[in-house]
Amino acid sequence: MKTTIKRYGTETIQLKSLADLDRIVSEQFNLPLRPYSTDMRAALELVVFALENSERPHFEIYRSESNAFPDLPFAVSFEQEARTYGKTAPIAICHDALHRLKGVIVTISGSYYWNLD
Repeated sequence: MKTTIKRYGTETIQLKSLADLDRIVSEQFNLPLRPYSTDMRAALELVVFALENSERPHFEIYRSESNAFPDLPFAVSFEQEARTYGKTAPIAICHDALHRLKGVIVTISGSYYWNLD
């Protein structure tokens, strides 16, 4: 894992695996280590976190096979007007929750997601 600090206090972390993503989610949200990136029920804990800890909680998810990213059918957003597209719903939820709720951008080799800001 390699960490880089970018402008405006946003932290960027390069990960090598989905297990690393699970560890980062666990650490950032103070949750037990679980398979957040592969288990939809575990990933939904991040939605619960947002609903319980945000002044103006927002969450949306949808699946579209005809979007501009054909291999990334899941669109997730914890913030209006900003979405993350993912290969699977749990991966998109993890990435967007880290980015929007914690200011942490993760990159994983293998193009599991795409962020549109």
